[in-house]
Amino acid sequence: MTTLISRLFADEATAQRAVKQMMFRGFPSRSCILISDSDTAEAHLARAKVHESAIAPYAAAIAAGNVALIVQATYKPLGAARLARDIMGKLDPLDASGATEEHVLPWQPDHAPSVMKDHPLFFSVVDIPVPHGPITANFGMRMTKPHRTKRPLSNKRASRPFWPMPLVSKKKRSNSVMSGGRKMSRMFWPMPLLSSKPRRKSVIPGGGTPFSSRFGLRTVS
Repeated sequence: MTTLISRLFADEATAQRAVKQMMFRGFPSRSCILISDSDTAEAHLARAKVHESAIAPYAAAIAAGNVALIVQATYKPLGAARLARDIMGKLDPLDASGATEEHVLPWQPDHAPSVMKDHPLFFSVVDIPVPHGPITANFGMRMTKPHRTKRPLSNKRASRPFWPMPLVSKKKRSNSVMSGGRKMSRMFWPMPLLSSKPRRKSVIPGGGTPFSSRFGLRTVS
């Protein structure tokens, strides 16, 4: 709810003093309107939504050199209507000849008109051509890179700048790391490590006869 309060002052300096005091008490600057131009007084008074009964007497007073102050008292600051009456009443406002100097306006937001009045589809783009396709196209970026051809192993590798020798040898691998294929045990054990002779059943020369038979003993009682 907005209460419109209007007063007439003898000069602009007095009206400006009232405006400064109200702004000091927390009134927004847009809530105070000064009208002093006699040529456009009636139009400005109507635009400021002054009561119809006050437009003619106010316009006549402005033509005589007076100044009109219109205050839109909303919820900010707290008790705005009472504060505006008190501040302007202490600065000796002029008599408006019975004009209605206070009336309540229909509720309206204390900010710029909402875009919803002109654009009911708030999250929709209306009458603006939008190109279809990937969003990256607007930034000149490519979504994918062309497939790279696989390079053979013979091409240069990252290790070549600090390791000029081949990483892999093409020589045929041998069975032994020692030249000639000699086994390492041959250096200190000249005899064969494995024998191709047939294995015997006993480690005692003569084989197969129990050791107890040498002494005439029976192995089983």
